[in-house]
Amino acid sequence: MIIGITDTFNKKYDNYVHWLRKVAKQVEVIKLSHEANNLKEIKKCDGLILTGGSDVHPKFYGRDDHAKDLDDINEKRDAFEIKLVKEAVKKGTPILGICRGMQVCNVALGGSLISDLEREGHKNHGKTKEGKDRRHKVEIERGTTLHWIVEAAKGEVNTAHHQAVDVVAKGLRVTARSSDGVVEGLEWEESEARPFLQLVQWHPERMEDHANPCSKNLLEHFVLAVVSKAED
Repeated sequence: MIIGITDTFNKKYDNYVHWLRKVAKQVEVIKLSHEANNLKEIKKCDGLILTGGSDVHPKFYGRDDHAKDLDDINEKRDAFEIKLVKEAVKKGTPILGICRGMQVCNVALGGSLISDLEREGHKNHGKTKEGKDRRHKVEIERGTTLHWIVEAAKGEVNTAHHQAVDVVAKGLRVTARSSDGVVEGLEWEESEARPFLQLVQWHPERMEDHANPCSKNLLEHFVLAVVSKAED
């Protein structure tokens, strides 16, 4: 079983690998990045994890005018991962998108983003002044695959972001929202008939309560989907 994980370009990359190996101990991991220029490696992968990190440049969803408000962007990474998502979707690869990973996937499929939540009147969803993740509750839509995965209509997750999904890409549906209406999860509209695709705004790979179903169950179901794909 081979899983591709997009490069975070810092030590946080290891969090994803360690989290994955809690369930898939023998998994082979391929680091995917524009620096390695290894887009073709997705052909070898039975699954794909889109990681967190820098903001998605607004030019990729038609809002170049918002670029001046951002200082943590990497256009080469954006372009690479947008191509990666399209290739993975075409191939039917199971995808798990985390934080930025959800955002870049939504953009790749034709959606858009809120470039800064507080400027648009939402609560602060970023880290605390001490640099720690905040926590908040999420409402999970009944009847979605995410609801089936976590086996609950409510959950509590960590949060560390200031961008979020705005217009949802065609073919996707919202699976979860925060109390102030921010999109916290996306999946295929017809998820039962499509390859695994779970996109979440929180960071399950670094949640301290590892047994939280918004982390543990999500990982287990992703790995099951990858195993199934590998056996095809």
